[in-house]
Amino acid sequence: MKYILHTVVFIFLISDCRAQRVPPEIVKSYHRIVRLIRENKANELAAMVQYPLKRKNPLPDIANAKQFIANYNILFGDEFRKKLKLYNDSDIFEHNVGYGLVGGPFNGDMWVDESGKITGITYNSAKQIELMNQITKKIQRQIYPGVNTWKENILVCKSAKLLIRIDWTDKGLRYVCWTKGRPTSEKPDLILYNGTEEAQGTMGGWTWTFKNGDWTYVVDDVEMAETDDKVGLFLRLLFKDVEKSSIRLTEIK
Repeated sequence: MKYILHTVVFIFLISDCRAQRVPPEIVKSYHRIVRLIRENKANELAAMVQYPLKRKNPLPDIANAKQFIANYNILFGDEFRKKLKLYNDSDIFEHNVGYGLVGGPFNGDMWVDESGKITGITYNSAKQIELMNQITKKIQRQIYPGVNTWKENILVCKSAKLLIRIDWTDKGLRYVCWTKGRPTSEKPDLILYNGTEEAQGTMGGWTWTFKNGDWTYVVDDVEMAETDDKVGLFLRLLFKDVEKSSIRLTEIK
């Protein structure tokens, strides 16, 4: 759902982004990237990636060029290469100091930074989906039976004292938390359903909110802020809408 909502946001932004001029050096980088993928030149393409290359949970991130080359055929399937035949420069859109393939047949499938290096590949090939399913099943076997099913994992993160999962389930958005030292095979310390998910405007970022009586649990994924210390993942606890604490979280797989 997080990725579906991202798509909605990107489509909403297209009308604004269309008027923006994409720098010629970014267009030039995309021309080279598209050509290298079409020609299956993984070695050359690996040099145009900003590492580590983040991937959707539960897939491990790609740390270096060697791993990128080894995963090339998983990252780019035949279907994506077919889409690239329809590539047009007008498909590139600027968002949050990044440039993505959003228009035409694309749906935010790839992103590059200001230097033209690949920072994200959100396209899921058939091989990648198969790998995701295999890893997910392995993880589910290790988690407490009451919370080991979900439709999509949104986030897994931790603090010095907590391990948190946020998942879309048949019962809606779910927050699950274990305190430090307790394995996920044991019953969680807290399970909350009926959460809400909200995009943080056009600058990027997401907020997930869960109610528990007078308490509200808010997880913020802040992508841009006035100072670096305010960027990142945070868990905020509110009592009767008054913030009582805020702790920094670290995303994990």
